[in-house]
Amino acid sequence: MNLGMSPWTEFNDKALENVPESLGVFLLARGEGNIAYVGRSDDNLRTTLRGFQGKGYTHFCFVRVPWVKEAFEMQCRLYHHEGGNKRLDNSEHPMGPNPKMNMCLISAIPLGLCDV
Repeated sequence: MNLGMSPWTEFNDKALENVPESLGVFLLARGEGNIAYVGRSDDNLRTTLRGFQGKGYTHFCFVRVPWVKEAFEMQCRLYHHEGGNKRLDNSEHPMGPNPKMNMCLISAIPLGLCDV
């Protein structure tokens, strides 16, 4: 699944220097392509990714998106595609960027019930 994602890159300080300070969606892996976490940043990808350093992830990839709503929708789809909280390190379903966006795009139920 490409979706315009950057190539898998080793997760280190030097690589993070090349990550844009914009909103987007990212994948973290333990080993190239072994996806373990699906995340998003609603403001600064580089800063958000830095918060995951030292947590056992070895690779990352990302895609910039123009709107927060699009970032949430992509994160939701990737979260389900990659197995949800049964397979990923994500402890819960991605939350919408505001209270009005509280439905899962895949299952059409409230986010809190999606993984039940």
